[in-house]
Amino acid sequence: MRKCIVFLLIFGLGISGIFLVAQQEQKKPKFYIRATIYPTFSLSRYDYNNDINHVEIRSYIELRRDSCCGQIVENATVEVNSIKLDFKENHYVKRIDVDKENLIEKVFLKISIPEGINLERTYPVPDWLVIQSPQPSIIESSEPLSISWEFQRCSGPVKVDAYDFKTGDTLLDLDNFKENKVMIPEEKLPEKSLLRILVMHTWLYKQFIRGKQIARGSEVNFMPWSQVFIRTK
Repeated sequence: MRKCIVFLLIFGLGISGIFLVAQQEQKKPKFYIRATIYPTFSLSRYDYNNDINHVEIRSYIELRRDSCCGQIVENATVEVNSIKLDFKENHYVKRIDVDKENLIEKVFLKISIPEGINLERTYPVPDWLVIQSPQPSIIESSEPLSISWEFQRCSGPVKVDAYDFKTGDTLLDLDNFKENKVMIPEEKLPEKSLLRILVMHTWLYKQFIRGKQIARGSEVNFMPWSQVFIRTK
């Protein structure tokens, strides 16, 4: 009888211990992560002899408690490729320079939150999209403007935007465009203006982030794009 009582006591303590551990695990906070990475290939902007082909990894990381609608986490350390991101308003952000002669193939994401989460993940850069024409230049507004681009790794449909940088007037707005070349007719080109042309992958490369303290729906997204500025006479 005594052995039975001792066994029951030990068994009860074991069950209680398991229950307490489970409770402690449940009490650990979860964090929602949304990372958006823009592999960006920018041709020269205003000065056509300097800063040509400026390549960046533009990184935007949002951290929240519990879910995508939870409280913003402001005390984390967030790094992309070992570069610390800055916290601004409600997210962590940084524009990280990349060697234009050596376009990187991977992004290393590191997130540390004092309440216990330490995440380290490596993701492939799906593509580098590069505008081929026009190159930064001063063009005649009396001639049609040809726009073309190339994919470094993964071709697909794109969104093409062209607009007057001074007035904001749209010259071209294409979505899910499946070719790699398009023409703007001369009648749409304003004289003596600065034009901005952007080409971005329509598709979104997404991977979900999973882990014990990572909230459901956490994700990392890659959106490759390229831009060029030109002037018209």
